[in-house]
Amino acid sequence: MLDFNLQYVMNFIKQMERINTIHQLISAERTGSPTAFAKKIGLSRSQLYNMLDFIKDLDAPVRYCKKRESFYYESSYELILNYSLKTITCDELKEIYGGFHLRPVLLDGAMVNLQ
Repeated sequence: MLDFNLQYVMNFIKQMERINTIHQLISAERTGSPTAFAKKIGLSRSQLYNMLDFIKDLDAPVRYCKKRESFYYESSYELILNYSLKTITCDELKEIYGGFHLRPVLLDGAMVNLQ
């Protein structure tokens, strides 16, 4: 079961790194067109817009300039992503959740169970 869950953890880390890359490219105004930007980060155009919506949900003032062919931040914006990973036992999990087993939803909708 650990290998199956490790896949989701690795996917989560990949998503965080992708969000950071998106942020860096937008900050530098080096995204290119939406199609080029999506290709640059290995996503489809619709997946890119889903990621941009997620970033906008974090109050990022993301805009697109047709003339410059780049996404940019309308005002100063800093995005700092921190995450950590710790292995816990089943008993620790029960203590944390009071006996209930809840699984958090990741960005791609996948569920994680680190038992």
